[in-house]
Amino acid sequence: MRYSRIAQALQEISQAPRSLKVDLATGLLAEITSTPKMLCPVVRLLLGELWPPWEGREMGIGPEALMTALTEVSDQDLPSLRERYRDMGMVAEVALGQKGQHSLFPGPLEALSVYEKLRHISAMNGKESEQRKNALLRGLFLEATPLEGKYIARTALRNMQAGIGHKTMIAALSSSLHCDIKKIRRAYGLMPDLGSIATLACDRELERIAIQPKVPIRFMVIRTGKPVIPGAFLPKYPGLRVQIHKIKKEVLIFTSQLRNITVVLNDIPRLLGKIESDFVADADLIGFHDKKKGICSQAEMLRYINRRRLSRKSNIHPALLAYDLIALQGEDICSMPYQDRRKRLLSILGEPKAMPFQGISPAYEEVLMDKGAVDEFRSKAEIDGARALLERDLQAAYRPGIVAEQDFIIRAEHNLAALVVRASWGHGNIEKNSARYQMQRLS
Repeated sequence: MRYSRIAQALQEISQAPRSLKVDLATGLLAEITSTPKMLCPVVRLLLGELWPPWEGREMGIGPEALMTALTEVSDQDLPSLRERYRDMGMVAEVALGQKGQHSLFPGPLEALSVYEKLRHISAMNGKESEQRKNALLRGLFLEATPLEGKYIARTALRNMQAGIGHKTMIAALSSSLHCDIKKIRRAYGLMPDLGSIATLACDRELERIAIQPKVPIRFMVIRTGKPVIPGAFLPKYPGLRVQIHKIKKEVLIFTSQLRNITVVLNDIPRLLGKIESDFVADADLIGFHDKKKGICSQAEMLRYINRRRLSRKSNIHPALLAYDLIALQGEDICSMPYQDRRKRLLSILGEPKAMPFQGISPAYEEVLMDKGAVDEFRSKAEIDGARALLERDLQAAYRPGIVAEQDFIIRAEHNLAALVVRASWGHGNIEKNSARYQMQRLS
């Protein structure tokens, strides 16, 4: 498939109303169902996700790198274009309308070639990597039409602006491959990589997808609600929701965005490596202050995992509170009742530890039988630094990527109001990301 077809589809999808986006994506995917090997690259190019999020790869390209490559290709005044359009996709589109150079071997760009070259750029590092990245980018822009250049630039920056997300793509895959949408959703919950899922769906092998070591599943979503009696109640502290994979002596820890943050967590992986059992757990990453009592705020934990100099001593001591067990000894236990998963969690981690602690501890739990006891437990937990209670239905399964039906976050009314204010405050990426993390922590 030529890349021009993908660029055209992205342009049409970006301009179409939401009700038509699935049909447009379906039409493109239907053109390649007879070539299964192209499904993964095309799906990833449409989404702008050239590799699974847990691989820890980065494109390593910013607007300045794109400007450098375009300057060597176009006769346009690039600084003026950038000031005018802001969006580097638009800058590339206009710039490539007036090229000062042309490819020695003119011909249409192939989609697979664009995909492989962009992935190759992401793998470049070390000495002179910037020059080599620039050479590949310049080559792509030399061969690209203005519209192709627009989406090459946006893909490189991982900012497609086409309005095609995972829900749209799942629906399009279901329609184009004549596959049950529930099966695709289940598969996506267990392996959040729609490129690979597209290939397996085409081969009718979705049933093969299961929880795998080192591959994070999508977290179960837990909504804010009112307590349902009886239930198991656990304090929720400021922190970041994470997923722990322990396989033999290797430990991997992923955020709710499926980002691997193992390397930034100091001694935690080493301490977890001493646990005998292999497991996958849903947990919260919390932190304790070095010199003052109390638990770190969520903002402090975000700064901690994003700090640039990992060797610099921090006054924060991270720890993990485990709330659920997803797999044990390589066996998927999501379908087990929560109370049985809890027993297995305690069997490998022991009883809850008093705060502050090192390493990992099961979250404290109480099974409560009336609303008054819930209010009393929540008040006590808030005094100890908790921001809410997590209620778990004793008989409920763990549902990867799906909203829990009878599990809820229980918050005091004043806390809920504060949450709404924070989620709607501010403009720009930093504030939006903070609000998104705040909401994800609660789920």
